[in-house]
Amino acid sequence: VLNCYNTVSSEEALKEAESSDKRRKEKKSKSKFDGIPIGIKDLFCTKNIKTTASSKILSSFVPTYESTASQNCINAGLISLGKLNCDEFAMGSTNKTSYFGSVINPWKSKNSDANLVPGGSSGGSAAAVAADLCIASLGTDTGGSIRQPASFTGTVGLKPTYGRVSRWGIVAFASSLDQAGPMTKTVNDCSIMLEAMSGFDEKDSTSINKKKEFYSKNLKDSIKGLKIGIPKEYRVNNMPKEIDELWEKGKKILKDLGACLLYTSPSPRDGLLSRMPSSA
Repeated sequence: VLNCYNTVSSEEALKEAESSDKRRKEKKSKSKFDGIPIGIKDLFCTKNIKTTASSKILSSFVPTYESTASQNCINAGLISLGKLNCDEFAMGSTNKTSYFGSVINPWKSKNSDANLVPGGSSGGSAAAVAADLCIASLGTDTGGSIRQPASFTGTVGLKPTYGRVSRWGIVAFASSLDQAGPMTKTVNDCSIMLEAMSGFDEKDSTSINKKKEFYSKNLKDSIKGLKIGIPKEYRVNNMPKEIDELWEKGKKILKDLGACLLYTSPSPRDGLLSRMPSSA
């Protein structure tokens, strides 16, 4: 009904689930994530499973290799239920440009039964999580393709720092901006997924060679004293009152928790952000 999946890899998933059950019984789990069912955006190449980028051009393409991000998930014992619908070649923000048809948002507006878009391009990844069709999913974000559909579906989406997650084996849109990231129900789940899918990759020349962090542990840290930059350009003339109020509410929450807000603006001299004292 929601058209979230382009390909459902049921046989492979059941086989992997049996293997996971066996490992857990023998206390030989690959990780604490072993057995968790996830979905994978149809931009990630998956070995022996069709990868289409939601395009007719690749509608019969079956890779002989696995993307690094999805392989990291496999190594952790995560189980893929299939490939998730997206805008064709990730070019869209509604998930209505897919060759396989539009994805439907599982949520409805108040007092209306009209179908809503889930956002895009990772619309299938967001809608599948929101509808409990998988516990978590892999998405990609170039200019908002994780964050925007997450906001449309009431889920949590993260675009990690560029280079934190390998881009190798992902159908590219704009290589200098593309980044793979997790989509989940909660912030804690998002941190767990990032732990599973991230890491240095020699096959990706833009990969960050930095020691892996345990992001879920960082969630317990206080943000007191943390400096948070707010670009002045985010506040534009004639901004809707509702949006303006949400901005102010968000800023107040951060301040109440002890964060230091700094207003920033691109410097014409060197292209860096110049810091200005917070008026708050």
